[in-house]
Amino acid sequence: MLRSSAFLLAWLVSSGALAYDADPMLASLRPAERARAVSQAGLGAPNALPLYDMTIDVADDLRSFTMEEEAWVHNDSSAPWGSVVFRVFVNTTRADAVRLESLSCEAVRCDHEQPDASAIVVSPAAPVPPGGWLRVRMRLRGTLQVVEAERLTLMGQGLESLGALSGGHGGGDYGLLAHGDGVSSFAAFAPVLARRRGGRWEQSDASTMGDLGTDALAHYRARIRVPDGTRVVATGVEDAPRVVGARTEVQVRLAMARDFAFVASPRLERRDAQVGEVTVRSWFLRGHEASGGQALEAATHALRVFERRFGPYPFTELDVVEAPLVGGAGGVEFSSMVTIATMFYRPAGTGGALGALMGGGEQLEARRQAMLEFVTAHEVAHQWWHGVVGSDSRRHPFQDETLAQWSALLYVRERHGAAREQAEREQQVAAGYHMMRMMGRPDGAVDRPVSAFADPLSYGGLVYGKGPLVYPAMRRQVGNRAFFRAIREYADAHRFRIAPPRALFDRFARGRHASAARALERRWLDESHGDADLGEPSLPGLGGDAGELLRGLQGADEGQLRRMLEGLMGGGGGGQAPDLRGLMDMLGGGSP
Repeated sequence: MLRSSAFLLAWLVSSGALAYDADPMLASLRPAERARAVSQAGLGAPNALPLYDMTIDVADDLRSFTMEEEAWVHNDSSAPWGSVVFRVFVNTTRADAVRLESLSCEAVRCDHEQPDASAIVVSPAAPVPPGGWLRVRMRLRGTLQVVEAERLTLMGQGLESLGALSGGHGGGDYGLLAHGDGVSSFAAFAPVLARRRGGRWEQSDASTMGDLGTDALAHYRARIRVPDGTRVVATGVEDAPRVVGARTEVQVRLAMARDFAFVASPRLERRDAQVGEVTVRSWFLRGHEASGGQALEAATHALRVFERRFGPYPFTELDVVEAPLVGGAGGVEFSSMVTIATMFYRPAGTGGALGALMGGGEQLEARRQAMLEFVTAHEVAHQWWHGVVGSDSRRHPFQDETLAQWSALLYVRERHGAAREQAEREQQVAAGYHMMRMMGRPDGAVDRPVSAFADPLSYGGLVYGKGPLVYPAMRRQVGNRAFFRAIREYADAHRFRIAPPRALFDRFARGRHASAARALERRWLDESHGDADLGEPSLPGLGGDAGELLRGLQGADEGQLRRMLEGLMGGGGGGQAPDLRGLMDMLGGGSP
């Protein structure tokens, strides 16, 4: 009897008997994509990917939650797995954000431990064989970081940026699991498989800068329960809400995705637009209708430009959502959804010395609107660069970030013309590099792991400020036709896969341009020629006082920084005047 039971369990784990039906999740893809995405990803079947099946109960105040997750894990390697590691990435920056309450496995006994707040190690009684399955059930409880209203203004984020400039912050906590201004953001909170390198699971991260999360594809299904009257915006497609007692339940399905997230609030309003088969929705707080409309226009134009240049967008929907982002983040990308910081939706003020330095209230407001548009285009570009075309965001963050930043410039050029593109190049991109140099940080290699950057200022200046400008240089070298052909071939060849870090540059370096293209690749990604290529450090449009201002920031404590900023803003401007982040044009776009 014991032998029979053991044999039965082994058969259940090693066979497809525990497999799930992936078809409901595929509804989040456009019809043509459903037929080809599986083969493009190199999968033998739609259900060869992990499935994370969640039931999430959000508290009435939207500041905490409980959840049950059932993870269907498939061993796609050639060696048995003696253990399986899940990561709760939000816990890398706030160790008590999500707590595991219980864990069990289907059809096999398993033990678990947590060597790190963000890692859950599951050890089944029998190893998971190649091609086998493990089904893990977890109960968790989480709390959202409460973001004070003053932190959601340009001034509030300016103070945080100043703190980072003076060496006071290490990056990473962007308000991914946070509640502010009546809006709750849920991201990086659900356990997902850890990265696996060289046959080993990665149980921690060497740095909290940059994108914290997995790069792997998975399917997601969720039932999200919220107080009646609360709107839920999630990655994927949502079924019609249904009332369960005094609460509302929204069911969400998402396929071929690299992440899952949702936003909940009773205060969200919506505007829609249609781009072919894709429904684009802009979600914003009441009172921010003008900015919500601008974000919708930017997203729809960006979608058209990028589909023409990079290939089809795979999902049926694209949501652009105002959210309580902090820590210097202008926006955050997820599969089929992007969130944009609330600070960009609020009209800029006009007071203080900073207003005079920037040229007056109208210019301040114009810059805020330009930043909202640019950040939205940057985040939409991430739907291709790291969304459709995956990359190693921890070891080679340049790969998706430089492409997304350059893609935003491409959007500006194709919508507004070359003169506007040049202005945004200086103000949204190169300014990040110039600021880094004016603050005493050295130039250096763009292509390196996140952990190899000394601080957020260096990371932003090189990855967002210098790195994106390799593409205009390459375009001039190889010509328009070869340049865009290489990008389209790169996007097609690595669709729903992980692309090697220099795969695009391999395509640039073909034919008679090979030697020159390789030289440009080394110059921009590996060497230190930023001052020569981008010009002497300067902050465009601010005059000579800007350099003195930046030099004065070095060594200042938080109280001094606050007094300096309030002085520039004429006593704070009621939290409506732009911050130093606006003055510096969002440190290379401001997107993590």
